[in-house]
Amino acid sequence: MAKKIIRSELEFSQWFKKNFKKLGYEKILKKDSGKFPDFIMLKKGKGVGIELETLSSNFILHKHDKSKVDEIVCLKKDVDIGVPTLEVKSLRYIPRLERISATIDGDKAKLLDKLLENGKYRNKSHIIEEAIKLILEKENAKKK
Repeated sequence: MAKKIIRSELEFSQWFKKNFKKLGYEKILKKDSGKFPDFIMLKKGKGVGIELETLSSNFILHKHDKSKVDEIVCLKKDVDIGVPTLEVKSLRYIPRLERISATIDGDKAKLLDKLLENGKYRNKSHIIEEAIKLILEKENAKKK
């Protein structure tokens, strides 16, 4: 049987709400409300703070405090966080977006920081996404 494909943390959260008992949780005490941790679950009669992540490394990327969560439930454990982590191997993670890294010099890093100050961009990746769109628009305009 083919594994169910999950493409985002939102899809993973929806799956988790329907399948938490398969993972050893008894009941949802607090549902995902966009606040950390994602869920408070009943496990062995005790309330447990659960953070869902597609990749365990996203816990670090999202700057979560590991002292304020009991467990991480993820699709792929790509790094050890130092918090009990459950990898859901029955699901397959194929992201809609691919994360890449970029190496830039100090001047360009300062420029990106300056662009972030105006509040138009969410983060440095968002700036790069917008720059790529502008480049493609210019290339398409040249072809016409």
